[in-house]
Amino acid sequence: MVERLAAQGHKPKFMRWQDILSRTDRDDFPYVSIRQLLVEIWRTRYGGATDPYSLRVQHGPPLYEDFKRARLDPGPVSPVDPHRSGVVASALLEFVAETLIQTEIVNEHLSNGRIVVRDGFGYRNAMKVLRVAHEISHDDMPGDFITRASDFVADSFSSRFMQPDIGVFLKVTAEECYRRIAERGGVGPFEDMGFTGRAGRSSFIELQGALLAEYERMATSWGWHIVDLRDSSPAEALDAVAEIVLAEVASLQGAAEL
Repeated sequence: MVERLAAQGHKPKFMRWQDILSRTDRDDFPYVSIRQLLVEIWRTRYGGATDPYSLRVQHGPPLYEDFKRARLDPGPVSPVDPHRSGVVASALLEFVAETLIQTEIVNEHLSNGRIVVRDGFGYRNAMKVLRVAHEISHDDMPGDFITRASDFVADSFSSRFMQPDIGVFLKVTAEECYRRIAERGGVGPFEDMGFTGRAGRSSFIELQGALLAEYERMATSWGWHIVDLRDSSPAEALDAVAEIVLAEVASLQGAAEL
């Protein structure tokens, strides 16, 4: 897609979390803050857990470079007795990081005439973590507070400020997601219900099935395009997304020129 945008004279910028974190040469705002937020996202996520791996993450080095060097991320899939408070805090820190990325990095590229292409939407990860938090047995935080936090995140990402100009939701089954992840090397943290003590394929299907239905509902409410991957190869799906983006970019440019 980036190549096709460039071929039409646009200035695309493909941006992932990893790309931002890799800019260790940037010691200005917000890069240092985002790197440190990532450390605290992982440290809080395993807060209260008592297994040795989780304790290493909790007590890991406070500086991002040292934390990465110690290879403490992403952490265990099934920690022992994690606290709801830490899991919820980690989701809210993800939201904070996304607001900085949107305000200070995405908007800077846009103001310089770039078209920013992102590989995901921050709403997805934050809501996934909050959904799992509801099911954690450690009741240090009431469920109604987690519901309020979820509503806040959903409402904030629904704002025009956080929404992309062009949104595309890729519709796929939970079973297909599991197959692809298994090929990749296995399930990671918060991809199944491991934080609740129920890991494995069935808990993955349970969690991801519910999330995919919620994501599609929200994407529809936001007016996003929905591309169904169930009857498409990855190449065909990518072509479909590229066609949508190219048409929308042309439409937006035409409206701006009126």
